[in-house]
Amino acid sequence: MKKLFSLVCLVVLLGVSASVMGQGSQQTVTINSTRNYWVNSTDAGATQIADHIGNSYAWSVYTWDGTADYTLTTWTPTAAAGTTFNFVGASSGLNVYKSSIKWLGTGTYVVEIVETSTGTTACTTVRRFGVTIIDLDLLVVTKDHLGAALAAPGLYCNTNNGDIYGDADVDDLNNATVTPVMETMVMTYDISLFTAKGGTANIATTLPLAGWKFTVVDASVIPTTPGNVTWVVTGATGTYTTGGTNVLTVDPATTVVTITATIKNVAAAATEDYVLNFSIDPATVLVENGGASATDYAEGQEPATYIGGTAEPTSHKNSAVQITVNPIPNTTKIKFN
Repeated sequence: MKKLFSLVCLVVLLGVSASVMGQGSQQTVTINSTRNYWVNSTDAGATQIADHIGNSYAWSVYTWDGTADYTLTTWTPTAAAGTTFNFVGASSGLNVYKSSIKWLGTGTYVVEIVETSTGTTACTTVRRFGVTIIDLDLLVVTKDHLGAALAAPGLYCNTNNGDIYGDADVDDLNNATVTPVMETMVMTYDISLFTAKGGTANIATTLPLAGWKFTVVDASVIPTTPGNVTWVVTGATGTYTTGGTNVLTVDPATTVVTITATIKNVAAAATEDYVLNFSIDPATVLVENGGASATDYAEGQEPATYIGGTAEPTSHKNSAVQITVNPIPNTTKIKFN
């Protein structure tokens, strides 16, 4: 009797588990992704199983709260707004056993396929599938040489400001023989990709297998003589050049990409400002999340309006805060008569 009771409990538990599984979200996709869906195929949608040829199909997308069991007959389907998705190609008709959907809006949805058989009496089967669409919002945090995050443009003297030089030092303070010698300043930019507009959930946590990339367009102005800035990128593959268009590719599970700018201090007779600045076009913020190719980076794109705007919720700032570093005067030795 005890064994029978245990068996009944197991059957009930399995039934509950199946119900929970049936109502879940099986796929997480980034916004602006185009993904492929199919049924009745053993080769990833390339061909339809022969026994189903001649049947009719109808694909639909519904809104969903992310928790309700969409396999129950009591669940009422509500068509998703056309602004949240697009069918790419046919979505219904004879032998339309596969379809592609471009996801345009964040949220949770149900993808449905209704297959109708041929014959004297048309019979139908309904399959449903839960999908979660997440956002992409890049954040750039600009830090000065003291490690302070900047919300507004920063204006600095270089770190040799106020240094004292004597008669033993040559006229040109940029000469390596002077004491103290011209130092360096290191400015830092931390770049992260989040999966909600203005959110805090990082893509490395939400999609740990997804790589991402972005393009930095540098607009810095550096003195030609004796100006010098050394850029170093960590956490991403790619090089960075002043005034260049720099493509940086990020491995999966990477939380932060750091760009540092090491400035060589300058003593100048005239103003020779270092101006550091760059921007990142949202259209270049792309994700690779298991598409047809492991390197196509076509599975998602940050919305074009996410440039650190004022609409609520405010998107993250995805450009650097401008930093201007002024030189110290290149004061000669004191002369006398």
